[in-house]
Amino acid sequence: MDNANKNIELTHSNLMEYEDDFSMKDLVEIIQKSKKLILYVALAFFIGSSLYIFTSPNQYTSSTLLSVVDDTEAGGSGFSDLTNRYGGLASLAGVNLGQDSKSKANLVIEILKSRQFYERLSNMPEIYPYLVAPKKYNPKTQKLILDSSIYDEEKQSWLVEKPSYLSTHYLFLNNLLVTQDKKTGFIYVSFTHISPQFAFKATRTILAEANNIVRTQHLKDSALALEYLNEALANTSELGTISSISSLIEAQLKVQMLASVRSEYIVRSIDKPYLPQGKSAPFRLKFIALATILGFIISIFIAMYLHYFSNKSK
Repeated sequence: MDNANKNIELTHSNLMEYEDDFSMKDLVEIIQKSKKLILYVALAFFIGSSLYIFTSPNQYTSSTLLSVVDDTEAGGSGFSDLTNRYGGLASLAGVNLGQDSKSKANLVIEILKSRQFYERLSNMPEIYPYLVAPKKYNPKTQKLILDSSIYDEEKQSWLVEKPSYLSTHYLFLNNLLVTQDKKTGFIYVSFTHISPQFAFKATRTILAEANNIVRTQHLKDSALALEYLNEALANTSELGTISSISSLIEAQLKVQMLASVRSEYIVRSIDKPYLPQGKSAPFRLKFIALATILGFIISIFIAMYLHYFSNKSK
């Protein structure tokens, strides 16, 4: 029992000695002894980060703030009444009379991020090559230069097999930012590129295509719904059913009318896309400062490692 107590006391004493073995004084001594190592490592991080960040092109961001279009703005309260009265019947018939703003906002966000939406962009020669084959931007001439080994801009032809939209979708998502304010429901969309002109053009195109893709789908669905409803109307003689079907036909005609005359069909710009006046990234001095500080911290750990483990090996 006495031996056990002595062993515990010795172990506790060793732990106390080990805990007291390192102090700020020791750290200062290690830094003084290894100041060349610390200087070289920090300098290497400084030079490396400087070379990297100064060879990285400027990034420009164009953005827009969107609101979901309320059907009652153009269709009047009558359209909303039709939705409330006949929504259940319409759903049984495969007819969609409307969605709430939250559902529409979620729909727009998912559309913009989808591969199907990007596929539409990949079929636009004024958009797709500038997304996947940019080389550098000349701020003096305000011209975006493409990679001539991939795409011939003059002939507007690919010199290699056209990149698949599935393989380049991630490039689009890396430059696209889509968020929604949970309180207001507004949708913030921005696009970042090395060319401010293209960032502006891409943002406007994204906004237009978001409306177009929903408009096209609604027109298609509405045409099919009208075909079904007209056929059902021709095959019934019951006055109540005729009245209900007529109201559904009226709603679908209103959908087609709105889709045909309203350019901002599902989302409207509160703050329209703008041409960036200055870069959005990179912040070169901040990046270099943080990289140098990181190098300094890493060099201290290296110095401590070498100090203690080299002493142990000896």
